[in-house]
Amino acid sequence: MRIIILFVVFGGLYACKNDNQKLPRIQKGVLDLRNYDFQKNITLEGEWGFYPELFVEPATFFPKEFENSHLLQVPGVWGNQKLLGKKLLNENFASYALNILTKRDAPNLSLKIPSLGTAYTLYANGKVISKSGTIGKNSSETTPHIIPLVGHLPHSVDTLHLILHISNFHHKDGGFWFPMLLGKSQEIESYRNRNIAIQLLLAGCFLIMSFYHFGIFALRKKDLSALYFSLASIFLGLRLILTDERYLLHLFPQLSWFFTFRIEYLTVYGSLSMYVLFFQSVYPNEFNKRVVWVTQVICIVLGITVLITPTTVFTHFMIFAHIAIVLLGFYAWYVLMNAIQNKREASWVFLVGFSVFFITIMHDILYDSGLVNSAGYLNAYGLLFFIFSQSFALSVKYTQSFLSTESLSRTLEIKVLERTQVLEEQKKVIQKKNDNIKSSINYASRIQQAILGDAKSITSNFKDSFILLRPKDIVSGDFYWYTEVKRTGVNALGEDHKTLFFKVLAVADCTGHGIPGAFMTVLGSTLLDEIINENRITSPSKTLDLLDKKLMMKLQKQGVNDGMDIGLIIVDEENKKISFSGAHNPLFFIRNNELTEIKGASFPIGSTQYKTKKKFENHVINFEAGDMFYLFSDGYQDQQGQENEETPRKYYKKNFRQLLLNIHKLSCEEQHKALLAEFERWKGEFVQTDDILIVGMRF
Repeated sequence: MRIIILFVVFGGLYACKNDNQKLPRIQKGVLDLRNYDFQKNITLEGEWGFYPELFVEPATFFPKEFENSHLLQVPGVWGNQKLLGKKLLNENFASYALNILTKRDAPNLSLKIPSLGTAYTLYANGKVISKSGTIGKNSSETTPHIIPLVGHLPHSVDTLHLILHISNFHHKDGGFWFPMLLGKSQEIESYRNRNIAIQLLLAGCFLIMSFYHFGIFALRKKDLSALYFSLASIFLGLRLILTDERYLLHLFPQLSWFFTFRIEYLTVYGSLSMYVLFFQSVYPNEFNKRVVWVTQVICIVLGITVLITPTTVFTHFMIFAHIAIVLLGFYAWYVLMNAIQNKREASWVFLVGFSVFFITIMHDILYDSGLVNSAGYLNAYGLLFFIFSQSFALSVKYTQSFLSTESLSRTLEIKVLERTQVLEEQKKVIQKKNDNIKSSINYASRIQQAILGDAKSITSNFKDSFILLRPKDIVSGDFYWYTEVKRTGVNALGEDHKTLFFKVLAVADCTGHGIPGAFMTVLGSTLLDEIINENRITSPSKTLDLLDKKLMMKLQKQGVNDGMDIGLIIVDEENKKISFSGAHNPLFFIRNNELTEIKGASFPIGSTQYKTKKKFENHVINFEAGDMFYLFSDGYQDQQGQENEETPRKYYKKNFRQLLLNIHKLSCEEQHKALLAEFERWKGEFVQTDDILIVGMRF
């Protein structure tokens, strides 16, 4: 706290310091420089001749001295002074006069003319040496324009008679805001150029730091403090070239005073808003959010007044911004002290940088109000110091983060190495278990194939046939089953005993695939052996009815609710008849290029969710030479593919029917190849979705 007090005290002493006390001063409208060597520039402060509501004639008005009733202290604004007991109005016009006594052999002299409110014309010995805007006796005649200029005075004269005409109808304060500076022409020009160079250097620094912090934000968008600081730097950098030397107006003299003056005020409110957000984002635990919201509301309201009200109105509201800045400055000190107490990173650096910045802001508020006379605005220097201190704080923060990251990285590397070793061991164990499981499944596949029988040995029992079985996994949930049944019967008269041979073929799709499906295929195959081979049943519907009952009895004991879809045919080649019955699965046969579908029952074998009594029907077909018959599961038509479409879709039954019609005249071996080729084309890069089983035979 003592450090802060010292900053304030020394800052105030600096601001109030007056180096010009030993220099000649203006008294009663006269400045005597006859014995002055012009080693230093002179500030034209003191009692100027003053004539309100009058533009005196510059070519003839050369009084040797001025009456006390027509003297006014410079610098100052009209509204703060009285003349002849009458308070002067700020919206007015007037003339200032000054006699400067000098020597004929004095060096070439010039005036550094500051911003005057808000339009003026300056005469020296009756000649115009500088002007800004257009003076007038009312608002309509006056064109405001504020820009610092240099006016060169006449040479080799004994007396310089200065007449200044000023008009103000567009600002709350009218008059001589800041004093002129008199000196050697070369010194004045150097002084002005030096000020411009410093302003451009500072503006460049602000621009660079703004880009730097915006780059930080772009790389890490969660760091809003960098964004707020970047925007605040832009606002203050813009204000810098709109005040003091107002270099922006030298570059673009065509810019309207009304526009630039509004921008000048908006930069104050914008930078205040951004700095409050910046502090709150850096110290969220110490900075009260209510203060942030109140400040934003104030800045928005003041900004709106700048946009929608005349300059004579919104210039009165700057006092509220000054009050807010002072209060927020002290509150920021309080926040930083708490941050230091809470041991926040680099909070001491923030405190020192902000203290210097805040002292310069206090100086500029007093300077802008005319309460302090100094070399000009200082907040740019304070801001530059604050920016570099903040950058240093960021460097400290990022360095600590980097060191922390390095430490975490080393720790992580060790943990990763340890974890990698553990994973390698686990991988070996898992690989061994996987090999064992895969070996077991491969062995189960061989057992399943042994139960199903060799496909070639089955197809050899027909004139021309094929079996296409493609499991999704190693073992299949689809299965085929074949047997031959011999029965002795009598004719219609009951006279001749006759032995008949039946070929029985079933194609089934069990619930699921992989190992669960494979277990169901074993159970289904075993039950079909029991029903047909042992009991000599040759009715397809009766076979399915018994299969349904037996399967449900076995599974319900264990609470399993699985089942299978099946299509079963019994071939009587001697009488050229095929009997068919199905559970979900249909039978296709093609004759004379026409495909006929015989549908199975609308329920599967097994599964307890069907409440109605199941009934399987027999369908008898008299086949002819060349007829092609197909039994199949739903795996082929349900395969996902993506043919010239954005979203995958199934192959569908319609395409499957058309495919069979297209290839049915080929040999069964060629049909097998065609079916596989079409499946691979359709599947493309998609995975196989289900087991596939298709059996075809030609009679």
